[in-house]
Amino acid sequence: MRRRPFRRPPAPRRPRPLLRANGLMDRREFAEAARLFDRLAIEARRRSMPIRAANLALRAAQAYLAQGEVEMAMDRLQRTVRVLARHGQGERVAQIVSRTGDELREKGFHAQAADLERLAEEALSETQVSLDDLRASRLGRVAAVRGSLPGRCEGCGAPLVPEDLTWHDLETAECPYCGTIAKTT
Repeated sequence: MRRRPFRRPPAPRRPRPLLRANGLMDRREFAEAARLFDRLAIEARRRSMPIRAANLALRAAQAYLAQGEVEMAMDRLQRTVRVLARHGQGERVAQIVSRTGDELREKGFHAQAADLERLAEEALSETQVSLDDLRASRLGRVAAVRGSLPGRCEGCGAPLVPEDLTWHDLETAECPYCGTIAKTT
């Protein structure tokens, strides 16, 4: 019997379009980044990955907001909030509404910030949880420091913000955009 030579398993496939989109954000090419994030969100929805699609739509919203297209950003934000609330991601909704609401107000879009908060309250009311309860819960959890994370995801290049991640334990978190596991040091 003849033996086959040892072959290394292929390296994990890196999500090239996602790397490219995050690179565009870093280079402040927001229009192209927004279009690419939109396409990635559509593809994730098509593959029955609603939470990943919502997180990618959030990145598209961030890109649209950075280039001043508030209506496009609001459309993506509303979609993201509805999907995440429907899938039991209330704490993520609270984090998004808090951070994005502050950013909208800083740019003078007070009505849009209020609309986003109203939408979040409505979406969360179906789960019998209030936005204020989730904010209080999240603040307590964020206060528990979890070691230091790398600044960027190794898989897709997205910034790793502790509040944005899904934490599996005190040292292991998951990138919301590509699913890569990040460990604290």
